[in-house]
Amino acid sequence: MAALGEEGRDVAEREAAAYGLDLDTVLAVASPQRAVDVIAGLIGPTVSFGPVPAGPHDMATASAHGSVGRLTAWRDGLTRVVVCVPVELDVTVVVGSRHIPAEVDLVVRVGLTGRAAAGAVEIDVDPVRPEDIDADVRTRGVGGVFLRRLGDLDAEIRHHVGVYVSTVLATPEAVAECRIAVA
Repeated sequence: MAALGEEGRDVAEREAAAYGLDLDTVLAVASPQRAVDVIAGLIGPTVSFGPVPAGPHDMATASAHGSVGRLTAWRDGLTRVVVCVPVELDVTVVVGSRHIPAEVDLVVRVGLTGRAAAGAVEIDVDPVRPEDIDADVRTRGVGGVFLRRLGDLDAEIRHHVGVYVSTVLATPEAVAECRIAVA
């Protein structure tokens, strides 16, 4: 196992050297703390989306508003960083004239990989998939139970949160943050 780690490091060092950089520079620029700072800056302290179509055959609409908690990050391998974004959401689903509230605690994991490029370190962002999102959904009453079971509210929330995060990470500001010039 150690040999595989050394081999991976050797490959990463050769790739960095091909662009005139050393691996330590790539790792310093693409650090967990920098990833936290950049993602926190892009997302901001609050999130809001909707109304968006939801449920089977888009029979409902959903809106969400919430606050972003303290982001954390760690290295997952040599050049990959995972950022965890905790979010508390208040979701309202409207079916006909009925408003069904839900409280949702989320943790969204965003994977980032740093690599050397000409005159820069570039960060590749993994697509956010539903399995990258942990959701604790709480509803009340018969309408809430119905929505959770028949409307698959948990899956809908993961889907819409994934779309929201992916949209934020595809903005021109986010793309610009993914290329860090180095001297």
